[in-house]
Amino acid sequence: MACHGIAALAAAPSANVVCMIHPKNQLLINRLSLLENIQILDADPSRLKTIQPDLVLCIQGDIAQCTKGIHAAVKAKIECISYLAIPHRLTDMGATFGALRDLKNHPLFNRPDRYITLSESMKKMLKERGTKKEICVVPNGIPRPPAPKRTSRESAFTIGLVGRIEFNQKQQDFFVRTVLQHSQSFSNCKILFIGNGPDEQKLRRLIQGNDTFNLLPWQENMEAIYARIDLLAIPSRYEGVPLVMLEALARGIPVMGSRCDGMLEILPADWTFTPEDSSALAATFSTVRNHTQAAMESLQNRIITDYSMKAFKQNFVQALIKT
Repeated sequence: MACHGIAALAAAPSANVVCMIHPKNQLLINRLSLLENIQILDADPSRLKTIQPDLVLCIQGDIAQCTKGIHAAVKAKIECISYLAIPHRLTDMGATFGALRDLKNHPLFNRPDRYITLSESMKKMLKERGTKKEICVVPNGIPRPPAPKRTSRESAFTIGLVGRIEFNQKQQDFFVRTVLQHSQSFSNCKILFIGNGPDEQKLRRLIQGNDTFNLLPWQENMEAIYARIDLLAIPSRYEGVPLVMLEALARGIPVMGSRCDGMLEILPADWTFTPEDSSALAATFSTVRNHTQAAMESLQNRIITDYSMKAFKQNFVQALIKT
């Protein structure tokens, strides 16, 4: 989303965009190099004194990331905005020494002059963590989905889990255990994992020898995957507003997810379950599998309208450049 936002900003006639990126982040450099009207420099916050921008945008995953840029902007007395996706407490994220690190990070929440975040629930979380600064909500956006091209359906009901394979947040291991513990609820089902990540080998060992599960690497073009799955599952411990959820809903694919963050805000209540509760997940699956049609059409239309890429780009630029 940050890349799409930068592209929109670079296209704005009133903006001159300089991107400061760590030289090892070659993937990001390559992507932004395709854009016109931007300058790419190595990430060196001391250069702010030379560039003298009117505004600094720091793209943060969580509040402890990109703090050098924020500190440099504050020191240089340049207005600074944090584009923050994950304002969650580290204790809730299961991080080592989470409570101590949360205490240490507390002052950081009032360092930027303003915030852009993804949803009303993220805005509420920022306020709960002590933020006194202005917070603008810019919902994620997705391109309008292409006309559906369904492949021949598998005989089994296919559930997809798409994303980084990382057990602490994404909870693929919890999902596997739930399917095995509640095999009757998941009868005649196939589980398709799509992604890569630090726990990939652990997942492979967990599902080895069980043909209910299949693992595919990350796909640049997801259309063939969306054509195969009947339902998307997001069992994460925490999230922002998952793009894969928006993409699936825009294609008329039902989604069940943990009752938190973007899933709680967008999905019908009976499509969500208590995080890390296997019985609740199994019960929710039965509900979504058998009773989705009535809610699906209106939800699909809402996603296509309210979470469009056009709306995201317009709102992102307006949040940065106040007119």
